[in-house]
Amino acid sequence: MTDFLPSLRHFLSLLTIAALAAVQGCAPQGPANISSPDGQVQLTFSLQKGVPVYEASYKGVSFLRPSRLGLDFMDQPALDSAFTITSIRVDRRDTTWASPYGTADSVRNRYRQLTVELRELADPGRTLQLQFRTYDEGLAFRYIVPEQPDLDNLTVREELSTFRFASDYTGFAMRRSGFGDNYEGFYRPRRLSQIAPDSLTAMPLTLELRNGWAALTEAALTGYAGMSLTGSPDRPATLRAALAPLPGEESGGAKARVSAPFRTPWRTVLLADRAGELATSHLVQNLNEPSRIADTSWIRPGQIIWPWWNGRIAGDLPLSGEPGTSVMKYYIDFAAEHDISALLVDAGWYSLEGEAWRSPEEQNLLTMEETRAGHYDVQEVIRYGSEKDVDVHLWVHLNSLAGQAEDILSTWAQWGAAGIKVDSYGGDHQELVDDLQEIVRIAARHELMVNYHGAYKPTGWERTWPNFMTREGVFGLEQSKGSPRPDATHNVILPYTRMVAGAMDYTPGAFDLDGTPEHPKHVQTTLAHQVAMYVVYYSPQQMLVDYPDAYRSRPGPFRIVRNIPATWSESRFLDGRPGEYVVMARRSGHTWHLGAMTGNEGRTVQVPLDFLEEDVSYRARSLMDGSDADADPSSVTMADGRYSSRDTLSLVLAGSGGAAIRFWPSSGDR
Repeated sequence: MTDFLPSLRHFLSLLTIAALAAVQGCAPQGPANISSPDGQVQLTFSLQKGVPVYEASYKGVSFLRPSRLGLDFMDQPALDSAFTITSIRVDRRDTTWASPYGTADSVRNRYRQLTVELRELADPGRTLQLQFRTYDEGLAFRYIVPEQPDLDNLTVREELSTFRFASDYTGFAMRRSGFGDNYEGFYRPRRLSQIAPDSLTAMPLTLELRNGWAALTEAALTGYAGMSLTGSPDRPATLRAALAPLPGEESGGAKARVSAPFRTPWRTVLLADRAGELATSHLVQNLNEPSRIADTSWIRPGQIIWPWWNGRIAGDLPLSGEPGTSVMKYYIDFAAEHDISALLVDAGWYSLEGEAWRSPEEQNLLTMEETRAGHYDVQEVIRYGSEKDVDVHLWVHLNSLAGQAEDILSTWAQWGAAGIKVDSYGGDHQELVDDLQEIVRIAARHELMVNYHGAYKPTGWERTWPNFMTREGVFGLEQSKGSPRPDATHNVILPYTRMVAGAMDYTPGAFDLDGTPEHPKHVQTTLAHQVAMYVVYYSPQQMLVDYPDAYRSRPGPFRIVRNIPATWSESRFLDGRPGEYVVMARRSGHTWHLGAMTGNEGRTVQVPLDFLEEDVSYRARSLMDGSDADADPSSVTMADGRYSSRDTLSLVLAGSGGAAIRFWPSSGDR
């Protein structure tokens, strides 16, 4: 009899599970498939012995093998196995939307969506939804935990998302120094098998597939921890999710505190035939909610003069090189003279710059630090800017706004400030993400634009809050203030990696490549390379980093820069390869701009002009490396010409060089 009871219990358990599956309806238990609207991206979801997995192919070639999904909690059993499918729903959508700035006038949001509802077979029978989308440009998935008993307060220990690739692909990976860094690193060529389980890799991660390119990143990061990637200890071509821990939980504890119902960010895989086409995709923005700002007329993209990297050199002024009212007015006068939209007042205006970083919580953001109050009045700077029709943006440390963002930002708006530059030490844990996004929402109420430095990767949130203009999260030109880097090879990796995620405030525009004895620089490119950045690198707030006399001394190249918009009607990748070179074309109205940059090695690039409108004659003004640019990086050649869509340009680029060309219809203005 005792031997019979376990067998009976086992039989009754199986009978209960079978009955539960029957009660849950006749939902299909086999694989569920969706494809992109053009049929080139295929995604399959299935349960393998109760474990949810997905796999994917691109243009008929598998690149993701069955990859496990799930969520692990500290106070609940993991939601990752012993499931049955209770419902499957397929939807599709095709809409368009527009933003006050961007890389295109309007964005098409066309996808197919698969929503799978799962229920645990055993008690307590929790429910989990998995939502997948396929676009012509890639795929995405996220977890949805519906409202249900006993899930009011959850602590996420880890997300069990995996990416099991079909081969040991090679890509460009940035190894993070830790969860608290600021994404200011280098993307190095690396095979998937070289990403160790004890290392941390940033997203976007760009990979070369057998028949194209892929980039892994995330979208719609709100109320959750930022995600990075680690290797797998038992599968060399598999990557696993790694969520940023909450402060004080760095040893593997809490990653996010949530309550059902909740949704995770989207985990995205962008796909393209050529690596540069990843940077012209809008998939990341499409996965975010529509704009919550009804009137965006006050949001103004444009170029901004930035007296910080250049040492605040201000001609013969007595306080040249120091932050102060007279120096800022000098830069406002230059901005007004050249129709530059704004001035960025960087750190050092409400306290000494070092103090602003060392003790941000102790600073008074509404008064001047007393040792310089006699010569620095930021309200007077804002008033003077208004008189000259130049907006003023104010720097602030993120921690200085903690608990008082409403009072501070409303006051700055009353002063007449147009925007803020929020800086931080780095990181992307849930509390920091929440604090930053609350600042962006408050800034929107007071019609303030936001630029974020010390930043994590973009996740497309600027679609929802378009006052969130741009961010750093990149090893940019400011680093050359203290060392001979970044080099040009790094610069021509960025369009294929970091820029895939969104706008990038690299802070380009060095004209004095060596600086002055008092303010030395170590720029590792030609002048033409710097000019080309304004076309290749997208940011709706593009910085002009050098001092006025550096620009005045090169009026021709500076005129080229000033004619390059910060927002675009259309963008096209023309040619290139990560780490070697890049050629981009962008259109504003009827005018096209072409930017080309090469790595440390010089090259000649043939560029067909078939992006120009057919049967239209275009005039052009070009800036290219001079014939002696390898010896003198500041050497440039400028020329005018006429072209049509049938022509091909031959660009001769020096090592670390570049070119920038403007095309406008012959009947149009110059």
